[in-house]
Amino acid sequence: MGWTNYLIPIISSSILMFACWLIGHLQLSMLWVFLFIVVYILKTRSWIKQEQKRLCLRNYILQERETIIAQFSQTTNDLPAWVQFPDIERIEWVNRILQQLWPYIGEYSNIFLKEFIEPQIRLQMPSPFKSFKFVSIDMGDIPFRVSGLKVYTNNVGRDKVIMDMDLVYAGDAEFTVQACGFRGGLKQIVLSGKLRCTLQPLLPHPPMVGGISGSFIELPKFDFVLTGIGEFVQLPGLIDAIRSIINLQLANLAVLPNKIVFPLAPNVNVSQLYFPEPDGIVRLKIIQARNLENKDKSFFNKKNLSDPYCEIQLGSQHFLTKVINDNLNPIFNECFEAVVDQASGQRLRIELFDKDLAGADEELGRLSLPLDSVRQAGEIEKWYQLEGCKNGELNLKVCWLDLSTNAVDKQRDEWESEWLGADKPMHPALLMIFLDSVSDLPYPKSGLEPSPLIEFSLGLKKQQSPVKTRTTNPLYQCKFNFFVKQPEGQELKIRALDDGTKREIGELLIPVRVVMKEPNMELTQQTFYLQHGVHSSPIVLTVRLRFFTPPKNILERKEVVYGTDVHIERGNGSFLSDKTLIDKQQQLTKNKENNNNHHQLNNNQKSDTELNFTPENSTNFTALDDHLRPESAASERSRTSSYSYKKSKTGNFLGKMIGQKHSKIKNRRESSIGLSKINLELNYDNEQFKLVVNIVEATGLLPISKDGYADPYITLRLIPIEGQRGLASAGSISPGKGGRKQTKIVENCLNPIFNEIFEFGFHFSELAYFKLILTVKDARNYGMFEKRAVLGTAEIPLKDVDPSKPKTNLWLDLTN
Repeated sequence: MGWTNYLIPIISSSILMFACWLIGHLQLSMLWVFLFIVVYILKTRSWIKQEQKRLCLRNYILQERETIIAQFSQTTNDLPAWVQFPDIERIEWVNRILQQLWPYIGEYSNIFLKEFIEPQIRLQMPSPFKSFKFVSIDMGDIPFRVSGLKVYTNNVGRDKVIMDMDLVYAGDAEFTVQACGFRGGLKQIVLSGKLRCTLQPLLPHPPMVGGISGSFIELPKFDFVLTGIGEFVQLPGLIDAIRSIINLQLANLAVLPNKIVFPLAPNVNVSQLYFPEPDGIVRLKIIQARNLENKDKSFFNKKNLSDPYCEIQLGSQHFLTKVINDNLNPIFNECFEAVVDQASGQRLRIELFDKDLAGADEELGRLSLPLDSVRQAGEIEKWYQLEGCKNGELNLKVCWLDLSTNAVDKQRDEWESEWLGADKPMHPALLMIFLDSVSDLPYPKSGLEPSPLIEFSLGLKKQQSPVKTRTTNPLYQCKFNFFVKQPEGQELKIRALDDGTKREIGELLIPVRVVMKEPNMELTQQTFYLQHGVHSSPIVLTVRLRFFTPPKNILERKEVVYGTDVHIERGNGSFLSDKTLIDKQQQLTKNKENNNNHHQLNNNQKSDTELNFTPENSTNFTALDDHLRPESAASERSRTSSYSYKKSKTGNFLGKMIGQKHSKIKNRRESSIGLSKINLELNYDNEQFKLVVNIVEATGLLPISKDGYADPYITLRLIPIEGQRGLASAGSISPGKGGRKQTKIVENCLNPIFNEIFEFGFHFSELAYFKLILTVKDARNYGMFEKRAVLGTAEIPLKDVDPSKPKTNLWLDLTN
């Protein structure tokens, strides 16, 4: 052990002793000593929790079977279904192979980090740290572990194989780096994420596979401990900056759409490996949020409100909304566009934060949307309940766009008009570039070999390739994406720059309209020339242009002219004469006017008489509403949306004593069968092992209050089917663990719109043992000892739920 190992403890002890002496010398308060002690305890506690988590993960890697059995033996006698019947296969033989290969992987990692990663880190570092370099790299003896593998067989082309692997690493690797004459390092590295491997193209001759590409579907979880001089920067601001730099490099290297490619066969078109066409484009509009938590409220100042903003992440693409100060119901109305390389398995993640200038931003909630469901639906606009918080909702509009080679899309003007009012320009096309190689670059100075990088610019947007040090024939093999606003008039500008002298050593202009005129709007592995005076440098490029078009189901939906409820009603045989229709409309208008007058008199407390709805009147009102859907349902729904979603004031015993009491209709005998209905959607998420239930709306509810209205909400319960209780008892669903949920309350409404999503976590094999019970209740106060009134119930056996076929627009009749 060298003298340098004792340097840091000696310096730390000296600083601590000097601080104690300074407090006594300056006769400061003992509160400073107490403050230092509290900070030290908190830091030590955080370090202990982090170390326990890392050791637990390492035990899981080394002894997976024993760890799982020990974990679940404490809670239940039987292992859960996801352990007994995993959809993701365990591949222990791969882990044994990795154990043998690990020393050789360590040797390659040494070369890879120094030749590829080190130059990229230098580019991101400020000028004083441009001397950054890896001093030593030790990958240790513990390899990473593949805890599961899933091979995709549906919706996959015949020329490739796609598989997802769950990677976990908590080994003993250590890295030492040097910058500005100081040395530091990383150890206790923890990494976990889902890696997607693609074997493409498949060949009819050995080695049967043209190449392997790998990329993380989402940014993996990455943690580490700094050593050496790095121990002095373990402050929240500095350590967060270091983490952000490392995460940025990881995202640019191996998070979709970026990938690491290893060609296996000669004479293979590399553009197929490095440059596959994306699945599509996602347009996202963050409309507004409501009922967010107040993170800025304190004991001294209770008037402060949260300053929310949204952070959107899709693979390596990252977006931020503006900050709305002092608002728990912020309106954003911001739009974003993102490229979706592979929709299967990817999720659109949105997090809401409270902006704090003094400290770290606090999370207000999060939301995750699978892109597969967005692609199937084409367009989604609804309110989502935020996760990871006590309360809060977010209103989104998500639109999926396919890529097309048709320059003239006749339908585009119609559907594009929906996005003309966006806060920023939305683009009609995407320009994709694959940079293969450049050769014979000129010297920036006599006798000075260049370190070239290639800069692409389209309009005001610029992107750069990695730097290749000291070469005139660099090989890049990287890709770039540009959103195009005006394909007919824009030009792609390409410049070759020397990183050392910052001088231009070549330039090229490619009009976008030239690409439009090519077959399939694509220039494949074509050679262009960078001009620098009289010198020409060949550059090999693939340039591809694609226009955006909505899915066919969206276009067909917009082409339906006679799709109103009146035409549907007539198509079902409910023909009404013009005179009958007018009479019913007049009757409906009269009832609404009477109802509005009734509420106005109640609010002003000046009415001498009170309008009473009899059971017959309320029934006729509901039946009439069913006949006149275009008028009554639309007005009712627009009125419903204006009501605030809030908790009932009669939710407890005290509320029933002080809250307003309503009167029930006596001897109500009407049946709700055929009149009261619930609209919902059912889907099972195979990746998250969750049953997803979307409660859309309820219609035609029969009130029990004398004023003809109700404050409805819906409860959801998962209960075992009769005769299956013994089998279902081994599952993970219970009333205390997410088996019972409920929607928000909509006041004074008989046709409430909820649009709320609920998730029940359990394995697909347990679906056959459960049924979902939906109960519509009235939150109004009918007396101190009265239970919540039930307006109707419905149940769904879950044995018919198919993960590959989501149930949409499912209507259920309510029974009394």
